[in-house]
Amino acid sequence: IFPGEVFAKDDPIVRGHIALMQACTQEDVPTETGWLWHEAVWNYNAAFVAEVYLWAHRYGWAQRTFTGYLNHASPMYAWREEQPLQHALLGDNWGDMPHNWASAECVRYLRHMLVLEDVDTLRLMDGVTTVELAARKPMVLENTPTRFGRINFLAEPTDGKGWRMKVHREGKNAPSRMEAPVLLGMARFTHIEGATQKVENGRVVIDPSATDFTVFWA
Repeated sequence: IFPGEVFAKDDPIVRGHIALMQACTQEDVPTETGWLWHEAVWNYNAAFVAEVYLWAHRYGWAQRTFTGYLNHASPMYAWREEQPLQHALLGDNWGDMPHNWASAECVRYLRHMLVLEDVDTLRLMDGVTTVELAARKPMVLENTPTRFGRINFLAEPTDGKGWRMKVHREGKNAPSRMEAPVLLGMARFTHIEGATQKVENGRVVIDPSATDFTVFWA
């Protein structure tokens, strides 16, 4: 389903899958989706589902599911492939430990919080919530590859509750649309330097041909 190259967001298959994943959620992650089908979790399936939620604009569910996924890591910050729920009367473990695919999905989701390719649209800062903003720490991507060229990205706090996002994109394959949220926590979009823009439906729509620009929220 993610990243939307087969089905549209409103396709019945997508809506049905999302409803199923929400209905089977326990401990903030989808349950019974793997080999251990009774009172167990396939841990990194939660990262897959969180990315589907993010792509489908279910931001609350995306943040909840990714946090649940993090909370199912071991004390060494790694994941077992499958494990029982805490209340399971009969517990079992299955699969690799540590499972490096799970670690890779953690990195992928964190990247997609900041830079997300949605078919021919580039979505910036779309998965960042008040939880991440509360730390007031810079968020950086260096030379990350996208279908629209490599991107250098820096989001950093400014005075008060404001934020500044600097983007540099290298590549001739421009997206057909580029956007960012109007609201970033308690901060609201104010202006852009280096690109034209318009605001529509709660989104800042940025000139997709722009390759070097800075967005401000205050």
